[in-house]
Amino acid sequence: MVRKEDQAPIKVYLWVTLVVLSAVGALAASAGTDVQFPGFWTFGIFALVGLMLDRTGGDLRVGATGSTSFVVHLASGILFGPLWGGLIAGVSTAVGQLLDRRPPIKVLFNTAQRTVAVSGGLLLLTWFGAGTPLLNFSGDALLVGKQLQANLGYFLAYAGFYFGFNTTAVSIAVALSSGRRFVDIWNLNAKGVIGYDLAASFIAVILSWLYVVFEDSVGFGALGFLITLAPILVIRHIYGLYRRLQSSGRELLDLMVKAIEARDPYTSGHSVRVATLAKAIAQESKVSTEEIEQVYTAAILHDVGKIHEEFAPLLRKESKLTPEETALLQTHAAKSAELVGIISSFRGYIQNAVRSHHERWDGGGYPDGLAGEDIPLGARIIMISDTADAMMTDRPYRKRLPIEAVIGELQKYRGTQFDPRLVDLVINSVAIRRVMAELQSGSTAILAPPADGGSKRVVPTPQGILRGRSSWPRIRAF
Repeated sequence: MVRKEDQAPIKVYLWVTLVVLSAVGALAASAGTDVQFPGFWTFGIFALVGLMLDRTGGDLRVGATGSTSFVVHLASGILFGPLWGGLIAGVSTAVGQLLDRRPPIKVLFNTAQRTVAVSGGLLLLTWFGAGTPLLNFSGDALLVGKQLQANLGYFLAYAGFYFGFNTTAVSIAVALSSGRRFVDIWNLNAKGVIGYDLAASFIAVILSWLYVVFEDSVGFGALGFLITLAPILVIRHIYGLYRRLQSSGRELLDLMVKAIEARDPYTSGHSVRVATLAKAIAQESKVSTEEIEQVYTAAILHDVGKIHEEFAPLLRKESKLTPEETALLQTHAAKSAELVGIISSFRGYIQNAVRSHHERWDGGGYPDGLAGEDIPLGARIIMISDTADAMMTDRPYRKRLPIEAVIGELQKYRGTQFDPRLVDLVINSVAIRRVMAELQSGSTAILAPPADGGSKRVVPTPQGILRGRSSWPRIRAF
């Protein structure tokens, strides 16, 4: 039985069909190449190692996963040509996907796209004059060095096609299934790690060379492949433990955010809405993809300090706060920054943005009285997003304001409370206004169980929002 969440739009099926047909065509065209079958043992070992690496992967930022199996795929293509290299990549991927119980459409797609990435890239290079195998390791060291130097451009083109096709194919699939823009998906999942991927692809060259060395010396090239790959697996495992440790810290902060919002039903979902709007403003500000994600994470965590017990009665109080209570509540910015600093990767940009999100452009804010450009950009963005969301949601003492009224308030305090450049950006950006309208209408939300056990309320979902970027190179899957 196909689960509802595994169903995909017709556009996804058409894209999967096109990629599958491309894989079949690439393998059929590869049948005429002159590289012989590597043998059942060698084929099986390469496929098994590729499977192992594939199963040690992890989630990417948006709708995809990643693994280090690319080293096996690239090495297979180098050694055994487009036919057998493509089949090794396809078989290892298909078995791994089936063991993970992925939906059939994803099994087909991921198997096909990786097959095309290997076979298609090598076929294109043979049409441009590359030899088969792509790199020749026969002869003495001097000759091998000259051959590698002569064919280095072909190898880089092969690796470039491999990662380029993989990231593009997966990003298109995610975009079609989620309704998001392809550019946004590609930027989040691929843009920042392309350099790592290409640099790490040279591991495949080393593995291929050692395979040939052991094949010539002991008659079993896969032995050299396994010996070299063992430390890579160990390092990858250690790196995975480190990432899981970081993720547990992020999940703890995520839980704290939910706990805070459970205390105050009127602000439930506030952090996610602020983060969504802050991200839209950051994107329109033309900052880097990495900084956009840092702004998003800081916005999610901007009120995390309110988990402290002394803030609980203040959050529940419906009447006006006394001056003493106001002063106490204002300490939440510094306390939020302290908690965020628990995660080492959040120190610096994210922590500073959280600490300063109540600083005013004119210097009248807190906790440090910063002014103008001295306030971190992320904090200035969160200040606008935080204030806008407060005006766009219902409160005990007033109803939500329409978008135009919110814009009017931002204009009123332009240059005093808010960065004037960012206010102008919000006013003039159709994309930002669209996000504001979607957030206010709840069209970007899901149903969530209420804290008091009553009827369900609509709040945006924070699932996956704290997932960090891993700089370890990886091949993508849908």
